[in-house]
This record gives sequence, C-alpha cells and structure tokens, in this order.
Amino acid sequence: MQRLHAMNVRSALLAASLCTVALAAPARAVDGIESIERIASIARAAAVASTGRPVAELEVATIDPRLRLPECATAPAAHLAPGTRSPAQLTIEVRCRSPSWRQYVAVRVRAEEPVVIAARPLSRLQVVAADDITVVPRDLATLPGGYYRRAEDVLGHIAQRNVGAGEILDPHSVRAPPLVRRGQTVTLIVRSGGLSVHAAGIVLGDAGLDERVSVRNAATSRMLQGVVRSSETIEVLLE
Repeated sequence: MQRLHAMNVRSALLAASLCTVALAAPARAVDGIESIERIASIARAAAVASTGRPVAELEVATIDPRLRLPECATAPAAHLAPGTRSPAQLTIEVRCRSPSWRQYVAVRVRAEEPVVIAARPLSRLQVVAADDITVVPRDLATLPGGYYRRAEDVLGHIAQRNVGAGEILDPHSVRAPPLVRRGQTVTLIVRSGGLSVHAAGIVLGDAGLDERVSVRNAATSRMLQGVVRSSETIEVLLE
C-alpha cells in the first residue's frame, strides 16, 4: 500500500511538472518581443510632455496586438511626430535605438478649450466691441486652427467678412486693424547677415503687426517684402 501511494505521489508530481512546463511555454514564446503596454505607456508620457495636459485627458489608440517588435535594449524614446497639426489628434513616434525600429501611436486629446465666439452677427468691416463676443468652452477636436481664447485678443479687430452668431472667431474671420497703410512712408530696416541699413520706404498695401507687406525703397525704387514691426517701421530680411 505504501509503495502504491509513493508511486501515485510521484505520478502526481510529474503531471504537475508537465502542466507547469505547458503553461510556461507561451511566456517563452514572447521572450524578446517588445511589450505593447510599454509602447503605449511611453507614447502617453510623451503626449503629456508635449501638451502639458493631464493623463486623464489623453486616450491612446489601441495598438494592434499582433505587433511583434524586437525588445528594446533600453527604454524607447518618444516625441511628437513631425507634421502633427491637430491639437486634438496627436501622433507620437516611439523609437528604439537598439535594435532599430520605430512605431507611430495615435493619441487623442479629450478636452474642452475656452474660445471666443460671436455673440451676435457681425458685418464685414465691423469693429469688434465687447458686446459682440463671448467666451465659451468647446471640444478641442472641433476647433479650427488659430482660434482665440481671450476676449481681449479680439477687441478692436475688424471683421473680414459677415460672421454669424455663435461662430468661432479666427484670423480668417477677424484681424487686427492695420498699423501701416498703402502709400504711407515708413522706415525700412534692411538686414543682411550681421549688417543692417535704414532707408525710407513706401508701403504698397495695408498690413497689421507682424504681417508681411510689399514695400518700395524710396531711393532705389526696388520692390521688397517686409514684416511690420510698428506703425513706422518695417523689417526686411535679405538672404
């Protein structure tokens, strides 16, 4: 009886050992493969660093579970991929140096931003007053590029077209009043390399602060492109 019991114990231990090997086999099969969870975590951290937003507002897109990248010898690096334009739809590039590979991960920002909208219809060339606008929260994913966040950024601007009530204001719908006007005489600050020369110039169009405008050198009649720096000066950069 004791001998039979010992044989049964040995059989049970052998069976358990075989079971353990069978269960461990899949783990060995993924040895040397980069963890998808680590890639997602690194992409999320890069999105936080590039946007300054809390993790709760960031949603990392599902990475294909069939992805098989060799395990990175060190923690992969990540940054916002060049060409990312939407503040709500980010593309993060996760890169490994050794072995060399890269993976692009989509991250969506789920947040609202304060934006300036028209409180009532605006007519073309109308000067924007405080009663004409209001600031409301809007889904970041729906916002156009260049929207305004503060009312003071828009006050005194001029409507470039008819604007409907509730419409988000951006540089295409309103713009700052021009600092220089067509025919005005200004000082040109012409820069080339480390040298700068001042000359008189004639403005050939209306333009606001930091906007580009065509000018004519009053002495040489040469046509130039410059940037408005004040109501009296335009900077011209020569290559």
